[in-house]
Amino acid sequence: MDAYAGLDHWLDQIALRLEPTQRRELMRRLAQGLRVRQRDRIKQQRDPNGHRFIPRKRNQIGNKKRQGDLFQNIGKDIKTEYSADHAAVGFGGRTAVVAEVHQQGKTIKPSRYAKATHYPIRELVGFSKDDEKWIGYEIQRYLLVE
Repeated sequence: MDAYAGLDHWLDQIALRLEPTQRRELMRRLAQGLRVRQRDRIKQQRDPNGHRFIPRKRNQIGNKKRQGDLFQNIGKDIKTEYSADHAAVGFGGRTAVVAEVHQQGKTIKPSRYAKATHYPIRELVGFSKDDEKWIGYEIQRYLLVE
């Protein structure tokens, strides 16, 4: 959380110097850019630190329960929300429930009659050092153009 607090303080100082319409445009650019970065990273099966996701478990025969990588189409469901005061990137609806289970490594029942299953932590959304550098670069670029 220290990185978030530092980033938040830095953005607050910049926000004081911009008009509300300028802040909204900057937040829109940051939210959309982060959405694309998160989508691409998830498609590569990586967490914010660059580590690979823990693969699916195998069934009793030794085959994977489902073919293909995890979360191949979940990137399409990433939502953005922004205003002059904030920008948010995350999931909505049923996808948000699935993402939360994997993000926090919860134990749930996948269906009504299934036994409870523990899912390992697979961080879908978060900031990497590269994201922080990108945010700084985008803010500088925006301020130079304005």
